[in-house]
Amino acid sequence: MIFLRNVWRAPARSLMTALGIAAGVGLFVAISAITIDLHEQIAGVANAYTLEVVVYEKRSTSPLSSRIGAAQMAELRSRYGAAVSPMAIGTVNERWNAYALVIGVPAEFARRTPLVAGEHYSEGSDDVLLGELAAQKLGIAPGQTVRIDGRELPVRGIFRSGSRMLDGGMMTHLGQAQRMLTREGAEPQFTLALLRAPNPGAAAELIRDIGQRFPTLRAIPGTEFAGSLRLMKVVDAFITTISVVALVGTGLVVTNTLLMAIAERTREIGILMTVGWTPWLVLRMLLAESLVLCTAGAVLGNGFALMLLRVVNGLESVGFGWIPVRYPLSLAAMSLVMALAIALVALLWPAVVVFRMQPLTALRHE
Repeated sequence: MIFLRNVWRAPARSLMTALGIAAGVGLFVAISAITIDLHEQIAGVANAYTLEVVVYEKRSTSPLSSRIGAAQMAELRSRYGAAVSPMAIGTVNERWNAYALVIGVPAEFARRTPLVAGEHYSEGSDDVLLGELAAQKLGIAPGQTVRIDGRELPVRGIFRSGSRMLDGGMMTHLGQAQRMLTREGAEPQFTLALLRAPNPGAAAELIRDIGQRFPTLRAIPGTEFAGSLRLMKVVDAFITTISVVALVGTGLVVTNTLLMAIAERTREIGILMTVGWTPWLVLRMLLAESLVLCTAGAVLGNGFALMLLRVVNGLESVGFGWIPVRYPLSLAAMSLVMALAIALVALLWPAVVVFRMQPLTALRHE
């Protein structure tokens, strides 16, 4: 176990290297967990219902930023009739959650959402349905009230959609949601329009027709909703950048540690070469040291990521505590693969130094 003794020859440097790796890996794991969870939550909105066609504003970067005007919605409903289900989605600032999710849908659409308690609201009533996560958080049951937009609204039922994003909010009829989400004096807006199609062929025809008649709107199959949002593309690009920066940055940290180890042990390496060690054997020893440091960093990094996610999940002031981010175990395996990649990449320049080393010159090194 000569490589373990070598790691502990400079404990302070080895510890700082492991902590540097942990910072990079931890940041990567935490951001990846948030990104994966965001993907799942947005995809869950579409998967919670049979959404044949979703219509939203073409320039929107997220579901909440999509805005369809009343005139456009009237045109959609005039052309496609009862197949159109308008939605208003947004957040309101409440004492119990700075970003309380409000979902406005027609009573007919709300009936497609399964309840775990109570019953559905009727069109035009002030009653609301509270998501299961929200009800658990607030300790509210059907028959009680919840304070939204300065009013105490009766809770008619508790729903479970299967989407944590939806289950962390509340559902009410369209008009009431629009009053909550529209600034005073502004025209009421819609967020999305959901269109039902009798078969996949009809859905494709609907999408083509909407694309031709409504240039500012985009119509897509419900299954493609999450992936089509520019926000998700930006997030994916961001996580790719973070991954590359983490890989390169931690790779440089480990490379620097290995180069310093070679510089301090040049004479020792020269002795090993004179007694028969090849450069490949020296590199194998350095690789083992690199793997020890990177594995320790990956383990510490996962611990750091878990603590970071715990902090994020407690930030109710920014809404994360409402729908807690989960930590997929697959990220632990991914971080170990990342540690192996760092260990290999970090060995490239030290390998050049070792192969250029002359044993006799190394023996004269002080």
